Amino acid sequence: MRNTLICTVGTSLFESNLKRLPDTAQKFPDSVPANWQALYDAYQSSQWKKMAAELLKVQPTQRVCGAEINAIEEIRKKKWLSLEKLYFLVSDTSLGENTGILLTEYFKQRSDLKLKKDDVAYKKIGKLQDKVPKDFKTHGLRNLVRAIGEYVQRMGGTENVAIDATGGYKAQIAIALVIGQALKIPVYYKHERFSEIIDFPPMPVTLDYDILAEHADILTDFERGEIFSATELGKVSERLDVFLNEVEIDDELFYELNAIGQVYLTGFRLRYQQRVELSKAERRKKPTFGDDHHYPKDFKEFVNKVWRENEWIITTQSIHFSGQAGIKGIGFKVIQEGERLCLVGTFRDNKKGARFWIHLPDESQAKLAMAADRLNQKYR
Repeated sequence: MRNTLICTVGTSLFESNLKRLPDTAQKFPDSVPANWQALYDAYQSSQWKKMAAELLKVQPTQRVCGAEINAIEEIRKKKWLSLEKLYFLVSDTSLGENTGILLTEYFKQRSDLKLKKDDVAYKKIGKLQDKVPKDFKTHGLRNLVRAIGEYVQRMGGTENVAIDATGGYKAQIAIALVIGQALKIPVYYKHERFSEIIDFPPMPVTLDYDILAEHADILTDFERGEIFSATELGKVSERLDVFLNEVEIDDELFYELNAIGQVYLTGFRLRYQQRVELSKAERRKKPTFGDDHHYPKDFKEFVNKVWRENEWIITTQSIHFSGQAGIKGIGFKVIQEGERLCLVGTFRDNKKGARFWIHLPDESQAKLAMAADRLNQKYR
């Protein structure tokens, strides 16, 4: 049974509800709770604990409590959810953070839910704000994906988690939905005009992870925030292009990872790590090398280090020297050699480069892709 709810959070509780309480009370007196003045006073004085205590006096299904509380109240009644952990993802703004503080305090005080205090928290998502649209697009949405992925991993996997995508920017809600579809996590949403919460039905979404295998080295760099010019990157394949944003700097075109690219990488690690295990290799054999005179400095030491530190590698062998001038540094990716897929590593000193072939007990595409990604994260 799922026990964790991850919630995207907006600011409508403050901006649309509490801030307008005096006007709402004057125009529609029957629509506000009896303690509306105390709620408003706590809001005005930024007394979040007091406001949480006042909200506890109101039925959590009432609109004044806000979309997040309304939605959680419905979701928690689902038979497949045993609500034990609750995490709020808020925008990188003072209003977003204050909303996170209030919601966290409110649910900690909900004695009927019996939540442990350490299991209710909020996380501010860096760059998720609307003052600098470029940062929102390039960094904010990707940071949101990372945060959800971290919580899913921490909670033991996708089968323990559900997502409430009710609050936040429209793009934030959309990305939460894409993550849910990619990772097979149920996603729920409640519009203020809906009488009940809705769930997004599973869709036949599959991610083609041979793209990662083929571009594992460069995707690792992109994920770490690096950008590459069109000249450096060369011709971008159509399959890789969907994961990249194009940015023009000083009349030159550059590429950077976009939010969908981050969903792709996060989905690969969370879903494949549950199904694909890199098992310890038997009958391991030390790396073999050809002509020592042509290797970059420290090449042999690096190859031996990779073999020694990863027990799921059977052995490695150096590869002939054609094309070595194009090697830019340490990296790992899967290439097609005839009818065979090969996991290849590269190394370079300040003068020249070299390649080596890495052999695994199981050289299926899934295993090779996982190995390439893991090695890039560790050594690149």
